Amino acid sequence: MIKLRSLAFAVLASAVAAGCAHAPKPEAQIVSSEGAIRGAAEAGAGEVPAATLHLRLAREQREAALAMIANGENERARYLLARSEADAELAIALSRQAAAEKEATRANQQIQDLNRQVTQ
Repeated sequence: MIKLRSLAFAVLASAVAAGCAHAPKPEAQIVSSEGAIRGAAEAGAGEVPAATLHLRLAREQREAALAMIANGENERARYLLARSEADAELAIALSRQAAAEKEATRANQQIQDLNRQVTQ
């Protein structure tokens, strides 16, 4: 009976110790998220409505993740930082798409203008 109690206590102590172990602070994800957000802002995400939405989401998720880190919730923060980075990268892609579409429209307009000049 005493051996059973000792075994149960050892199992319980191990479970508590494992539960108290903290994931390391996600330093690399913090830096990566910051860089992606900065890149989205520099790519002009603030000027493209769809990109603006994802940039805002990325910033909000990053701030929430930093609060989680302050509370010791590093593992949850790691996932939220990954979402933040993904939203920032989507904002970059949407900004680049909008710029490419604008340039294509401008090029088409130039072609039409040249065609009109030739046919006159």
